[in-house]
Amino acid sequence: MWRIDWFGEFYYPPGNSNSQPSVRIAISPVLCDSADPDAMLAATATNLDNQRQISLKVGLLNLVKIGDVWQNGQCICTPDYQTERFEKLSVNKTTVNIIKAGLPISGEFILPLDEHPWHRLQTMSYCLSVVLPNKKRMIIPCVELIRFYFGSSSKFLHLLFTRQITPEYFLKSSHFNNNSGHLHLKLAESLSGMSATDIGRIILDDNAWRAARLIFDTSMAASAAHEPIYPFTRFPFIGETDLVCTGKWLSNGATPDSTFVVYQLKSCSHPFPFKSLSYEMADNTKAAAKKSDATNQSPESSNKNVILNKENIATQTMVDTDPGKSKSSIESWVKGSPRFPDLLKKSVWRERYDTIDPPAVLLIKGPATDEQVGVGDGRSSNNETRSIDVGHGFDRSKLSGIDQKQHKFVFDGVKIAIKQLKLRTNIMNTGLITLPGYTHPVISLPYLVDEHAEINPISLCDDGHGGTRMRRGCFVEITGSKTSYRFFIVERQNIKDVVLAVNIRNFELLYAMEALIAYSKNKLSRSNQQKENKKPSFSLLNKVTNGIIQLFGKLKL
Repeated sequence: MWRIDWFGEFYYPPGNSNSQPSVRIAISPVLCDSADPDAMLAATATNLDNQRQISLKVGLLNLVKIGDVWQNGQCICTPDYQTERFEKLSVNKTTVNIIKAGLPISGEFILPLDEHPWHRLQTMSYCLSVVLPNKKRMIIPCVELIRFYFGSSSKFLHLLFTRQITPEYFLKSSHFNNNSGHLHLKLAESLSGMSATDIGRIILDDNAWRAARLIFDTSMAASAAHEPIYPFTRFPFIGETDLVCTGKWLSNGATPDSTFVVYQLKSCSHPFPFKSLSYEMADNTKAAAKKSDATNQSPESSNKNVILNKENIATQTMVDTDPGKSKSSIESWVKGSPRFPDLLKKSVWRERYDTIDPPAVLLIKGPATDEQVGVGDGRSSNNETRSIDVGHGFDRSKLSGIDQKQHKFVFDGVKIAIKQLKLRTNIMNTGLITLPGYTHPVISLPYLVDEHAEINPISLCDDGHGGTRMRRGCFVEITGSKTSYRFFIVERQNIKDVVLAVNIRNFELLYAMEALIAYSKNKLSRSNQQKENKKPSFSLLNKVTNGIIQLFGKLKL
């Protein structure tokens, strides 16, 4: 097991024609129980004699966080480090300064090596020093600041690190209504809706724009001076915020627990400069699919199904190379809690849907294969590596954005879900989720095919004319005052059935189908049990029968 220790120098690997730089990351072997927070906070938690640096492309920064423990290429745990909530934190030019991790202030090292030895290979990296009450301070690595505030997607990070940004790189146009506070964006073709809110902040707030610009500008300044590249940035706003983060308290000279070094930023309450946001985006997936169809299918082929083979692609291995230009791009979400509570109270949705997508095909079992994926422009001739955009979030739209008559089951399902949750409609917000690779939140349920080519009938429903058609579903997020709930709304199978609102953990189609199958089995089992309970017992049936026989006997007399 290896601990992620610190972020270091940025560079372009020699002899490698990558379209984006890489970052050196210090890691060290874990010596203690990673589930023991006290042990993991100790300077002896890892073997620093075997500390080394690995390389990671900047587009993957949102996957890696200081303090996480990795094994065999996967993050296996995030130890319970010290968690702090700094309320009403003042962010301005007098309270925030840019410093180097290994330099002393007034003769005292900011991060004393005897208490925090993990940054020793990257003492020239930049941090923000933030003034706290009671003569305390907080130290945030600048790369963690970039990861948290600008790491919404791989392609967004790619833009920030590879060019001096202008609005044209992010969007085709924007419109802000000063009266309503509504912002509408037409995103550039290379970007997904995962970064829409970050782009909205950059467009409307000069502080956010300057913070984003600093990433490339400071990198180029160091490169021009032939110095190691350690980019830095600032908070994308000026004002107050409630900041939740994990890390470790360190001494400041002889004063213990007076410097809090941040490992991971968790939540920032500072409001975004809009009251609501809508966006349009180019359908890159559909364009890539058309290109792939034209290349790979014979002229007489009419198969338009989107194949999502969860078993045949057993693993996706990230490689340190640019993706091929002939491979279609995919999106992948990073699971986690919401970074910005302000967005939970605001409507953010995607506009302008295309036609409903064809049903996917999910192969339940089959031979497993591996697939290479990479982040970058996707302009190379590498035909083995698929482009992936890793980011936070998903495409979210309003319930009112779909036709109520055509998709009545969605509205019925939302009512059922709200009734289950016992929420008041005036304190909740409902959003529809469009999955990566889809253009509309209402989808046809996928064909579930086993190794014998048998299709699970749960994806089919009566068409009202004696036949069957594909059943429809929709992912819904219902947000209350403090908590968000996720549901998979599925239309009824027949006239005697009801609309289903299945509570789910995440917005993944395969998992949602498994939850639907389990929900349907439990519902059928309960129904059969209720029917069984309504049947008269054998003894009671005998009594009734005997009573009837006796009655007829008396009548004959």
